[in-house]
Amino acid sequence: MKLASTLIILTSLMVTSSLQAKWGRVPVMQQKPVNIAAKGPHSSVSIDSSSGIGQVDNLINAADVTSAASLSAGKSFFIINFGKPVMVSNSSLVNDGVEGKVALSASADKNGWAVLEEKVFSAADREINFKFAGIQAKFLKYEFVLSKGGSMQSLTVYGNQTDYGYALKQDPSGEKGKPMNFVGGLGGARLVYAAPKPVNGIDTAAAFNKFEFPESDEQYRTLIYDMGQVRVMSEFSSVHSESPVRFEVFAFDKLPEKEDWRGRLAFNPADFNISKPVVAYEDKIGTGHIKVKPQKPVKTRYLALRWEPDFNPPAFIIASTAITGLVTQVQGQQAFTAVVNGETVTVTVDPGPAVGAGTTEAQATVTVTTAAGQSVTYSGSGVTGVNVTATGIQIVTGSTPSAISNVAPAIATISVGTGGTLSAAPTPAGVLLGVPPPAVVGGATVSSIPPAGSSASVDTATAQVIAEALGTTTDAVNAAVSTIVETASAPGATAQSLVAAASNAITETSGTAPTTAVGSTGAATGAVSASTNTANNLSGVNPSPTGSITPGATANGGGTVISVTSP
Repeated sequence: MKLASTLIILTSLMVTSSLQAKWGRVPVMQQKPVNIAAKGPHSSVSIDSSSGIGQVDNLINAADVTSAASLSAGKSFFIINFGKPVMVSNSSLVNDGVEGKVALSASADKNGWAVLEEKVFSAADREINFKFAGIQAKFLKYEFVLSKGGSMQSLTVYGNQTDYGYALKQDPSGEKGKPMNFVGGLGGARLVYAAPKPVNGIDTAAAFNKFEFPESDEQYRTLIYDMGQVRVMSEFSSVHSESPVRFEVFAFDKLPEKEDWRGRLAFNPADFNISKPVVAYEDKIGTGHIKVKPQKPVKTRYLALRWEPDFNPPAFIIASTAITGLVTQVQGQQAFTAVVNGETVTVTVDPGPAVGAGTTEAQATVTVTTAAGQSVTYSGSGVTGVNVTATGIQIVTGSTPSAISNVAPAIATISVGTGGTLSAAPTPAGVLLGVPPPAVVGGATVSSIPPAGSSASVDTATAQVIAEALGTTTDAVNAAVSTIVETASAPGATAQSLVAAASNAITETSGTAPTTAVGSTGAATGAVSASTNTANNLSGVNPSPTGSITPGATANGGGTVISVTSP
C-alpha cells in the first residue's frame, strides 16, 4: 500500500514538472526561405490565367493569409507566372472542404508542361502538399478534377530564394505604407519558441511557417517570435485546423528568458499567467481561420501567438500565420552611380542578413568606388545604408520605430577628391556609437578621428538615438559631441583619446557614467531597416530589389544619379 502511494505521488510530481517545464530556445535561422507565390518586392508573381475558380487573386495575396479562392465541382485550373525562371521545389495549399485530385505542372514557356506531382485528397485533408526535385520554371499550373467544391487559400511555393538582402522600413506611427507579413516573408522575424514540439521538425516548421502539433496534454499551442527589432503591428491572422479554438496574442518589450542549467536561454510558460493578451478571439464554430485587429497598433519586439483548442484533437495544424504591419519602404540590393564633387562614383549597398537572423542590428555592406580605382567599404553591426550628396557621402545607421524620430544618424563620412581620391573618417556620432573599421583599396585613406570642420552639435532626434543607445541623456550626448570635436583638433589626437574625453564629458554632464561604453555599441541604435536615403524617400513600398533610386533622380543635396542596376 505504501509503495503504491509513493508511485502515485512520484507520477504526479513528474506530470506537474513536465507541464511546468521551461521551453528551450529554437536555434536561429540565418536565412529564411520566402514564399515566391506571395506577391511582393521579392516576387513579381501574378495569375496568368484561370478557369472555374472565383477570387483566384486571393491565392497570391501576401498581406492576408486568410483570403480564399472558391472552387466548384468539376474541372478547373489556374496558372501562376513568376515573371522570370525561378527555382521551385515544393508547394502547398490549404483546403476548406474540397475533394478530388490535383496535378501540378511546370513550364518555361507554356508550350510544354512537366508534371511534378499529382495528389488525391478528401475534404478532411487540411493541407495539400507537393514536394519534388528542384526545377527551374517560369509558370506553374494547378489542374483540379473535383467531386466536391469548396475553397482554398494560403498558396505557397518555395525554391532557393531567402530573405537575405532585404530590409523593411516603417514609419514610427505605423500608420503609413502598405501591409506586409513580418513572419511570412521579408520581415526578418524569427521563431524563438514553439510548444509542444512540432512533429514535422522544428527546423522545417520554422523555415516554412507551418506547424504540425501532436496530440498533447498541454492546454495551449504556442509560438513566440523575435521580430529582431521594435515593429508596429496592426493585424494578426492564423490558418489552422478546423476546430473550435481561442486565439491570443501577447506582446513583450523584453522576453522574460533565463539561462537553464546548461547555460542556454529558456522561457517559462508560467510567465503568461502574469501577462495580459493585447488581443484575443474565440472561434466557437471551428472555421479554421482567424483574423483580428487590436484596438490600437502593437509596438513591440517580441510576440507570442497562442491557440487553445476547445478539446484535445488528435493533432493541431497551423498552416499559416501572419503578423502584419504597414511598411513604407523595402530596400533590396542596389548599385548606382552618382556625381560627387565633379567625380563619378559607384555605390553598392547590400542590406545583408535580415534583422532578426541572430542579431538585433542591421549589418549592411556599403562600398564606394571611383574611376581611379580607389574604394572604401563599410560593413558590420549597425551599418544600414548611405547618404549621397553633391559634396560628399555619409555612412548611416538607423533607428527603430520606438525612437521619437525615425532618423538615420551619419556615423562616417567619405570625401571625394580631385581625380577620384577617397578619404574616410568617423563622425562625432560615429565615435560615440562605434564604427566598424572600413576596408580600403587603391590608396584610399582612413582616419580614426572626425575630419576638421565637423559640427560640434547634433540635431535633437540624433541626440535622442545616441542617448538611448548609450543609456544617458541628450544633454550629455551634446556635451560629448562638443568635446570630441575639440579634442580631435588637438595635436596627437587618437581614437582612444576621443573616446576617453567623450566618456568623461558624459559622466560630468549627467552625473553618471553611460550604461553602455562609448564606442563599443557598433552603432547599435536598435538598428533598423537599412534605410538608404540615396534619393527621394518613397511613401510606398519599393516594387523591386533595385531600391529607391531612379536614373536622373537628384540625390540628397543635389548629387545626380546616373544609373541604377541590380548587383
